[in-house]
Amino acid sequence: MLNNRTRDMITKKIESLDKTTLRQLISSVIAILSMTGRVTMLSISRWSSMSYKTVGRFLDKRLDWLKLNYSMIKDDIEEEFIIGADECTVSKTGYLTHNIGYFYSGLQNRAIKGVQFLVFSIINPKERRSYPLFVRQLKQQKAKDETKSKKRKNKKRGRPKGSKNRSKEDINLTGIFRVINWYLKRIAKEVKLPKNRYFVYDGMMGCNAGVVSVTKAGFHLISKLKSNSTLYFKFEGEQKSRGRKRKYGEVIDFCNMEDRYLKETIQEGDIETKIYQFEALSKSIYCAINVVLIVSKNLKTDKTSVTPLFC
Repeated sequence: MLNNRTRDMITKKIESLDKTTLRQLISSVIAILSMTGRVTMLSISRWSSMSYKTVGRFLDKRLDWLKLNYSMIKDDIEEEFIIGADECTVSKTGYLTHNIGYFYSGLQNRAIKGVQFLVFSIINPKERRSYPLFVRQLKQQKAKDETKSKKRKNKKRGRPKGSKNRSKEDINLTGIFRVINWYLKRIAKEVKLPKNRYFVYDGMMGCNAGVVSVTKAGFHLISKLKSNSTLYFKFEGEQKSRGRKRKYGEVIDFCNMEDRYLKETIQEGDIETKIYQFEALSKSIYCAINVVLIVSKNLKTDKTSVTPLFC
């Protein structure tokens, strides 16, 4: 159990909760940290001093978890930190669970039946420590209508007459990109952010919609590109006197990079890792990106793996 000093410290940091809700919160946290097995309402009631109905009433309360969690950790984090997010899939059977469906699981490398959550955290790069801010449940994306796909097939090829050029920056965000954009804007209002705002996500955000959703919220995106992505250097030659100016230069070959872009070489046993850094362009992303390329080579088998990261 928590001693009186710890309770007083928590009550000072969390001033927005009443005594009853705070007591229920502390009791639930102690029970969750103490129990073994899955966390359910029944197990919380068994491991705490609350009844099953009291646990249900506590979970029905609408609490601003972003403010609560940030008030607990704001004194412990440093001035420089980054915001990160990731999806978490939990297997679950049945049909009555809210938003249950089939979601991709990275551990099993396939879609499984369960529920999926999106977790936002504050990450301290120096201490390599993460502080969760809040969790939101995701819905299963609806399948595409076959009627719409048939209509698209019946359309004529080519560009419609009279259509104007559209900027890749001005797009309508949908799905997970819209969700991330909305929550990043909310985090920017509640959390005291550093001058350089960075948001880290996995390779799913390595596209134009991912970059737009993060930049519109006032953050810089750190993510991963596919190993077979086509990138270009900026064109630095002479431009033509007429016509549109040339934008894209040579195609970047990840396996044959020039030494002027090499930043560091690390060798551990038979694995040699080279880190390159350069600015590149992509025809699918509206702006220039700063790429950090990690090339790992097995000196025995001569096999090479490439990991392009960008910001």
